[in-house]
Amino acid sequence: MWGTPDGHATNQVLTFVASPAKSPPKTHIPPPKSASMPYLYNTPEDVAEMLTAIGAKSIDELFEMVPEDLRFKRPLNLPAAQGEMELEGTLRAMAARSTGVGTKVCFLGGGAYDHFIPAVIDTVAGRSEFYTSYTPYQPEVSQGNLQAMFEFQSLMTRITGLDVSNSSLYDGGSAAAEGVLMALHGSSRDGRVVVAESVHPEYRSAIATYLANLGVEIVTVPTPGGVVDVKQLAAEITPQTACVVLQQPNFFGCLEDADAICQAAHDAGALVVAAFDPISTGILKRPGDYGADIAIAEGQNLGSPLAYGGPYLGIIACRESLVRRMPGRIVGRTTDRRGKPCYTLTLQTREQHIRREKATSNVCSNQALFALRATVYLSLLGPQGLRDTAELCLQKSRYLADELAATDRFELAFDAPTFKEFVVRDREGKVDELIAHGLTAGMLIGVPLGNWYPDLADCLLIAVTEKRTRAELDALVKCLTAKPARTREKPLAATR
Repeated sequence: MWGTPDGHATNQVLTFVASPAKSPPKTHIPPPKSASMPYLYNTPEDVAEMLTAIGAKSIDELFEMVPEDLRFKRPLNLPAAQGEMELEGTLRAMAARSTGVGTKVCFLGGGAYDHFIPAVIDTVAGRSEFYTSYTPYQPEVSQGNLQAMFEFQSLMTRITGLDVSNSSLYDGGSAAAEGVLMALHGSSRDGRVVVAESVHPEYRSAIATYLANLGVEIVTVPTPGGVVDVKQLAAEITPQTACVVLQQPNFFGCLEDADAICQAAHDAGALVVAAFDPISTGILKRPGDYGADIAIAEGQNLGSPLAYGGPYLGIIACRESLVRRMPGRIVGRTTDRRGKPCYTLTLQTREQHIRREKATSNVCSNQALFALRATVYLSLLGPQGLRDTAELCLQKSRYLADELAATDRFELAFDAPTFKEFVVRDREGKVDELIAHGLTAGMLIGVPLGNWYPDLADCLLIAVTEKRTRAELDALVKCLTAKPARTREKPLAATR
């Protein structure tokens, strides 16, 4: 079937007859004024027409409101233009100056980890159907993406032990803040939020930013021993407290008494927002199992690379009673008119879809591609694989902690049990020197804590994943206990 010039269809068989060649009509395209074409190419005629339309005589006239002393009066100090081959060489040389897990042995943690990523994750997530897709507002053309999101939600309810998950948020920090907002709306209390100091400092900062203009008091419970004192925390919970925020394992890698914290919160009528490490659920209690009402997490360690520190994948799940307060997208499964399973967005609580005063969030997107990676990762591992990964992290981190604590220079900062990371104190207090020495030895030895916790300025947070070998662990001990040589390597900053 062919289309006719008037837009109608026809079944007529078309016969092509050769005719004398005709030259195509010539279109005049004026050359650019200089050898380098502007990125947005406008002809002088285009510029004149636009200036006439807005009533200006020249482009310079558009900037007359900018004070003369603030105007940039010299050309930009940029190198000359390069061809593709030269530009590729320049970019490769710049990239080679970066220090990353591809060239160094990584013991960095604090929310982003160097876990093993099976090759099939890149293969599946790199398919164009997923990689280039966008918002699935039209379910009839988005069934593949919607099903992937639904499977992600199902997996998140499995690892959290809660009833409902959305299809992801931006990152762990925004998920923590959204979890607190859910608790404020769902508990009918809006006066106070109690947060353990052992919660990730960047999560606490995000929560403070979200609540800055809502008149909510944020009480931070100190954790000098690496974990929160349950009695001290309970004393801070008032009748106006909407929720308690804890992290398990916490930012220092220590295990909190999560059951007791949840019990104390619930006894006082408050909800519990728990940040958790998805890998830890292979061997530790799930948030729902120890009593959390809302669980949030950073999902980077579920099959995503470190990628300059994110943002990665925000996870949030809750009990069914709070589902109508959940932000973002929720994918539901139903049946079509033929009785076959199909998927669609449901319970849409975004301000684009319902009245603004009824909306729970203005989150405009999610991290569907990272969520897909997490889905593939967990599907590959299965329950036993997740348990094996968690046990390897636990065993290897325990080995390294014991080896460092046995030296004269280091001691463990806290006595509490840990999962896959721990805080070690340098008795000489030369953390920056240790980091620089580690870089020269090919190691990213850990995260300095002084910027977040001044009392821990002589401490490092060290993470050990299943990727680290016995040889690498022994090499780190040797590196840290050897006398550092003079080096010009710049120490790592405390933020990523």
